[in-house]
Amino acid sequence: MTKRFSNTSIDFKGAILFWTLIIIGLIVRIIMLSYEGIFDMATYQEWGINSLHKGLAAAYQGIYYPFQYQIFEFGSWIAEFSGAKYYIIYKLINLFFDAGNMVILYLILKQFRISKYYLFIYWLHPWFLLMFSQGYCDFQFTFFILCALYLAMNPEPRRLLASGLFLGLALHMKPQVNVIVLALFIYGCIIYIRNRDIRLLNIFVFPAIIFLNYSLYFWITRGDFNLLKREFTQLPAEMSLTSNFLNIWYPVAYYLKNPGDPIYNVFDFLSINQISIRTIALMLLFTILVPFILKFKDRFARSGTVESIYLIACFATLLFPHVMTSAHENHLFLGTVLIIPVLGRIRSIPASIAIHLLIILQCLNLYGLYGYGSTSIFKIPALPYNYEIAVLFSVLAVISLTVILIYFFSSELKLNRNG
Repeated sequence: MTKRFSNTSIDFKGAILFWTLIIIGLIVRIIMLSYEGIFDMATYQEWGINSLHKGLAAAYQGIYYPFQYQIFEFGSWIAEFSGAKYYIIYKLINLFFDAGNMVILYLILKQFRISKYYLFIYWLHPWFLLMFSQGYCDFQFTFFILCALYLAMNPEPRRLLASGLFLGLALHMKPQVNVIVLALFIYGCIIYIRNRDIRLLNIFVFPAIIFLNYSLYFWITRGDFNLLKREFTQLPAEMSLTSNFLNIWYPVAYYLKNPGDPIYNVFDFLSINQISIRTIALMLLFTILVPFILKFKDRFARSGTVESIYLIACFATLLFPHVMTSAHENHLFLGTVLIIPVLGRIRSIPASIAIHLLIILQCLNLYGLYGYGSTSIFKIPALPYNYEIAVLFSVLAVISLTVILIYFFSSELKLNRNG
């Protein structure tokens, strides 16, 4: 009786702590609604207003994909209807997806039997709060990716088909999702060739349908069936070597830039031994990604919880912005969300430190560039920041990523406790 009472008391105190932390995170986000955020938000508003008044066909100009434009359009409609400031509405939409991310991440942690308190790395860490304060829309496609991965943990064809619906919506939002689709397609082909198991390829049914629907829409409205295909397959003639992201290209761009120029004024049309840097980046991506996928060729089970899909998606999103050109300061957001359950299973101290350091460096870089955002309630002082500090951070970030990659390749990492 005494033992049962003691356990009940512990559970009650744990529940109070858990919900107190949830409420604290929510209050901080509500306070941050009053800050206008990053200048990207003005672009979101422009695309949303144009889509609302001119229609998606006339407003669509690429960079992001059509479904993201439609979410911006929805935000602009609410802002006009309510008379509220557009950035508050857009950040309220982010808050909806942010809370959704927390719920799905909680379910993923529960599925893998990982402590629910890892959830607060997402909900209370300054990196994720800073991303919310600045108003980046990455919370939105991250929600659909988390839903897709959660459903894909069950290898039943119907669940994988449903997973594909969320994956398809995310795919038509922002380019950061492309690497997940690429990695899972490679994995699906390997599983089929090796085991004649076509189940994983069910995940691509809805992405194909959504792509076809948008292509038909642009064909009917603009007479251009291949518009979306070009958005996915054709890159601009030149892109920045880095757009403020701390990766292997940052020190190179710093070395090559003219004094006084911003780091993003160095472009990736440069060549090494007549091989373009963009080509080198793609080769590096495939050279690292494909061998990692091959590690899981025998881990796509017919029943139980499938962790290989999650780990491949996590690895791909961590790797992609670190090796590709034109990566922006926010492009590791999805990777830092997906790595949280992995932290709950890592038993390597160097790898754990490397993951935490990588997240902290992203936070310091973003804070140094744009601050946390002044509100009517509190102000946080700016961080002294320059390109020399950013170069040091980029070196530390590359070292951290290297430690993480070595751990991913060298260990038999399992998210399932009994898997």
